[in-house]
Amino acid sequence: MEARDLILQADSIARRKGMTQSQWSSLAGYASNGQTVSRIINRGECKLSTIVSLLDTLGCELKIVSKD
Repeated sequence: MEARDLILQADSIARRKGMTQSQWSSLAGYASNGQTVSRIINRGECKLSTIVSLLDTLGCELKIVSKD
């Protein structure tokens, strides 16, 4: 799975929970205008700490699992 796929999956979860990018970003402690989420979606990458914070806001977590 690519970083962009993880970010888009998280954005999809946020939208299903009725959150705009602004709300999601603000609740995670980032820019209240949603710029943080918009920027990482456009770039397709971000710091691990950023995606972990954003996922935590959604009630989700990142796990590492073996491919086999």
